[in-house]
This record gives sequence, C-alpha cells and structure tokens, in this order.
Amino acid sequence: MTRRIKAGEFVQRSLDLHLFFLRIMKEHSFFLEAALVPKNQDLIERADDLRRTFEELLDRAVELADGNASRLVLASGEVVTNMTLPAERQTQFLTGVPFNTALTRRELGLRPGPGDPELEEKVEKFNDRVIGKTMALVELKTEILEGMLNCTLFSFNYPLLIEHIRREALFYIEQLRRLQKRIALDPTQEIIQEKIFWDRIMAEHSLFIAHLLDPTERALINTADDFARRFFKLEARAQRVKKAKMLEELIREELRATREIRDFKATADRLILKCRIRSIIVPLLADHVLREANHFLALLTRAKY
Repeated sequence: MTRRIKAGEFVQRSLDLHLFFLRIMKEHSFFLEAALVPKNQDLIERADDLRRTFEELLDRAVELADGNASRLVLASGEVVTNMTLPAERQTQFLTGVPFNTALTRRELGLRPGPGDPELEEKVEKFNDRVIGKTMALVELKTEILEGMLNCTLFSFNYPLLIEHIRREALFYIEQLRRLQKRIALDPTQEIIQEKIFWDRIMAEHSLFIAHLLDPTERALINTADDFARRFFKLEARAQRVKKAKMLEELIREELRATREIRDFKATADRLILKCRIRSIIVPLLADHVLREANHFLALLTRAKY
C-alpha cells in the first residue's frame, strides 16, 4: 500500500536523502580516483570531475536544507560525524586530493525545520539533476568493474567494492525517482526493503574492513568477520519475514547488531586517525562506513511498522 506525499514532506525527505547520499557519492568518486593507476588517466579525470560535481551538488543541497531538514537526520551522525573534518584533512594530506572542509563545517551548523512547500519546484528540478549525475557515476563504476572482470584494467579497489558502491548509487536513484512521483511506501514494506539493502551493505563493509586490515591485526579481522556472518544472516531472515511480530523481533535484534557495528566502526575511525591501526584503510573511508552505519541505525530507530 502506498500514499501520496505532500509538498512539504517531499521537500524535507528529498533534502534529507541528499545530505546523506551526495556526500557518499562524492566520496565514491574519490575512492575510484585514488585507486586507479596512471595508465588510466582518462578514468582518473572522469572520477575527479564527478567528485567535484557531487561536491557542488552537496553545496547546493546544504543551502536548500538549512531550515528544511529533519532534526533526526541532522542529529544522527549520517550527514557528518565529529571525525569527518579531521578525516578529510588527513586524507587530503595523504593523497593530495583537495576536500572542501568549509562545506563540512557548514553541514555541522545546519538548522532543522519542516520542509518549505514553496521549494517544491526547485527541489524537484534539483532531484532530476542529481539523478542524471548519479547515473553518470553508475556508468563509470560499471565501466571500471567490467574492465577489472575482463582483466583489461587494474584498480586497487576490490571488484566487490565497485559492485557495492554501484548498488548504493542505484538505490539512491531508485529512492529519488519514487520521491519524484510523490510516492511513499507502506511503512512495513519500506523498512523491510531498507533493512534487506543495508544488512548486505553492513555485511560487505565488514568483509572490506577484514581484508584491508594488516594481517597482523588478527583480533580486529576476527571481529569484522563475525559481523559479516551476523549481517548476512539478518539479511536472509529479513527476506523471509511474513508477519508483523516476526519483523518486530527482527528489528530488536537488528538494532543491537547495528549499534555494535556502529561502535566498532567509530572505534576504528578514531584509531585510524591516531595511526594506531595497521591497515590500508584511508581515514575518509573509515568515516564513510561509520556514517552509513549511523544512517541505518537512524532508519531502524525511527521505523514505524
């Protein structure tokens, strides 16, 4: 069962989504750029152009969102964390790729408020623009993935990581297209769909963490592997949900698991910033996966089913 979204809700839900996902897309572009080799300078330049484009789009979203974003979203840690600024500064130092830290500071100062219905047309046009640019990023990810699988291109990213970030971009587009039609899913249907998607994302994050840690970090590797198994099981159980009671029990277990992986990621983020973990995890990637855990936790916490 679906319902029609009114103008003010459309504005707020669109901007809430952009504040989270535009930064994610900007960082995906950076991860692609940083992992390619000099032979593929054309792809590096395309990724860099997209990184700059998503930074510009995020700048515009922040401008529109001030006074129009949800208080819960702004407080959740999914937009920025208290470690995003230092992670950007350290990643810029390590890679030489510039980051707009002034934009991050502006996000930290965003004010919540109900969506202004008078912004409906502006936000609708903005959504269309974002969909187009995100599709361009999907195409780049697909091209890189196909090159890797055909052994005609090398990247320091795992093929699964490219599939993973491609899936996130397509999920973002799907949600925006639904908003453009002013469609809200039935709350139970929506949380099951979100849960299945983010369970897999959390499981794959755990796999990436385990394989990007130095082999000497055995305790952390084992913990990450345990989280991967746990979230794959939660994903499988969510796909079998038939009754509201089953969902309620699963959400309680999900909340515990997501809080625990959030805390694990937050600890790893702090230790990576302090150079106290042996790994090839760039600081911004640690903050990136933390924000995604915060986003999932916020979805679960405010779920109505």
